[in-house]
Amino acid sequence: MGGRRRWGGALAAGLLCLVLASCGKGHAAPTGPTSTTSTTGPSSASGAWSKAIAVAPGADLSVVSCPVAGFCVAGTTAGTTFRIAAGKPAALGAAVPSASPQGVSYLNCASATFCAAAPNLDQVALFNGTSWSSPVTIPAAQGFTAIDCVGASFCITIDGEGNSFAFNGTRWSGNLGAWGAANQISCVSPQFCVAAEGGPSVWDGQTWTQPNDDDAQGQLNSVSCASATFCIAVDSDGNALTWNGTAFSAPAPVATEPPLSGTDASGLTGVSCPTTTFCRAVDSIGRIFDFDGTTWTGGTLIDNGHALTSISCPTVSYCVTVDRAGNAFVSATAAGA
Repeated sequence: MGGRRRWGGALAAGLLCLVLASCGKGHAAPTGPTSTTSTTGPSSASGAWSKAIAVAPGADLSVVSCPVAGFCVAGTTAGTTFRIAAGKPAALGAAVPSASPQGVSYLNCASATFCAAAPNLDQVALFNGTSWSSPVTIPAAQGFTAIDCVGASFCITIDGEGNSFAFNGTRWSGNLGAWGAANQISCVSPQFCVAAEGGPSVWDGQTWTQPNDDDAQGQLNSVSCASATFCIAVDSDGNALTWNGTAFSAPAPVATEPPLSGTDASGLTGVSCPTTTFCRAVDSIGRIFDFDGTTWTGGTLIDNGHALTSISCPTVSYCVTVDRAGNAFVSATAAGA
């Protein structure tokens, strides 16, 4: 997601220790919620990944946002949120009472002390590092589907009817207009965001462009921008599209037919790019793919039997991904470094 930041060297160091199995015990194994020791999981071109960390066993985690290494907030499809700090999860409760998320990317953190969540038809709540504030109602909203923030003074969200609203640190704007529901938004500044809608749409600080039909092969599921001249969008057909500051490239295949008996080719469900030469994407059968600025690696299976749904990499040396079984996986190794 947009807006990468650094924080908490001590937490990052602690998590690295956890991932390398030099301290403590882990949580759940990749195939279920039972506890295991925290030895590392698969290691390949996609780096070393931890064993599954049971964040919300049995729940569908649809989004994770890590503003800094060692700290993340994840959310379920029911709107319940969790902090993941130093590899240890803690329940934060629902951001909005009786939440009913309309989209999977309803949560984003700009720092360890500022997150925004829009898991309801017309309400948004803010997180201060300890707890969620009372929700604010935006009367014109009609089912938020995605939100992204750059610092504590800018967030932007889109709902299912093509309405968009921005936060300036104090209040939410009126309807700014968009072109339909967004699966994800990625911002690098208040003057540049990209939304994965029916096609990609670009925010210039004032308005959203009309989405272009850049991807006729699949549905855009996720987008991540490292700068105003570099973004990656991924789709349900396993393709990636690259933004060069002017336009998106044609879809390029990344997730091809998986080498698993009885499975079909899988779609890419999430992507995160902390720099222009490092991205990671995840797919619906539990694989990780790395991008070095030129090429994508083949998939590394880290979560057999579960779909990975979201990934967040605040730096090239720290990533967290979550799955539909309530697990998180952590990588604290700089792949390709």
